[in-house]
Amino acid sequence: MKKIVTVSTLALLLAGCNPGDQQADDTTKTEQKSDETTQSKDETKKEDTAKDTNKEETNKTDKTDETTKDDTSEGAKQEDKSSEDKSSDETTQEDQGSSDEATKDETEKKEDTPAAENKTEDKKDESTDKPDSSSQDPEQEKPSKPEDETPDVDKSADAKADLSLGMLVVVNKKYSLPIDYKPSDLVVPNVNFSYSGVLEQSYMRAPAAKQMEKMFAAAKKEGVTLNAVSGFRSGARQKVLYNNYVARDGKAAADQYSARPGHSEHQTGLTFDISAPSVGNGLTAALGDTKEGKWIANNAAKFGFIVRYDRGFQSRTGYTYEPWHIRYVGVDVATQIKNNGQTLEEYMKVGH
Repeated sequence: MKKIVTVSTLALLLAGCNPGDQQADDTTKTEQKSDETTQSKDETKKEDTAKDTNKEETNKTDKTDETTKDDTSEGAKQEDKSSEDKSSDETTQEDQGSSDEATKDETEKKEDTPAAENKTEDKKDESTDKPDSSSQDPEQEKPSKPEDETPDVDKSADAKADLSLGMLVVVNKKYSLPIDYKPSDLVVPNVNFSYSGVLEQSYMRAPAAKQMEKMFAAAKKEGVTLNAVSGFRSGARQKVLYNNYVARDGKAAADQYSARPGHSEHQTGLTFDISAPSVGNGLTAALGDTKEGKWIANNAAKFGFIVRYDRGFQSRTGYTYEPWHIRYVGVDVATQIKNNGQTLEEYMKVGH
């Protein structure tokens, strides 16, 4: 080995090179190489660092994008939900609006149909199961034991009442007045009434009203209190009352105490229903058994009145006992009818 080193040194010397310089040069080269290596490593490290930085930024960007995407998705979801809620609210409002509109239409329909209301009101007046409860024409009680009528009652053969007979005109189930007939001499008699004010039923023909005033005054002197209840009644009003009774009791029963339109004596203006406080001013058969009822039966003829449908006369008049129903025929005729125990039909020799 020593020989080889010596030879190398010698060779260098011959070449004109100093072995120290060569060594220094080698050292320099080694250092340069080391520096280059270090620089390369540094550059590589920088590049790696840059890559890591870029990667982190890329990851941040990706995360930001994902976050943005999530936010956008969440916003879209909320917007969709809001749209759905809005749509639901709009649908509900539309449904509510439709319902309100339908209700409004129904209300307007009811308000805009006076004809239907009038028809319903007429039906109520004509077909209700209870008579008018106002003071006008108080409810007439249903008779408990109706009597049989005679075959002489022919409801199918209507005849016109003879108005030329004046105070003796006969109006019953067979003889009728024109539905719109109304006497021209109606007045309100100066007597006590069972109600206040003046109604259609407060009137009576003048000659009859004058005599009724005398009768009420005579009764008062004898301590008998009478009250007027119902006088003139138009054909239209009679129609309402009759239909009410039919609805309440049936036609067969109503025909025993209520007249068909045009067949009521009240329309003549010669009839008045009277009662007394002792029976609540009611139109009841019980009146006949009271002091007032008995006074009427015994004294009415003195003033030209008869108890038109007396006790036990149904088979001869077609109507049940009505102690409250008085009819003006004049003093002479009334006295004769009473004394003979007749009905107006029998006196006038006509059917009922």
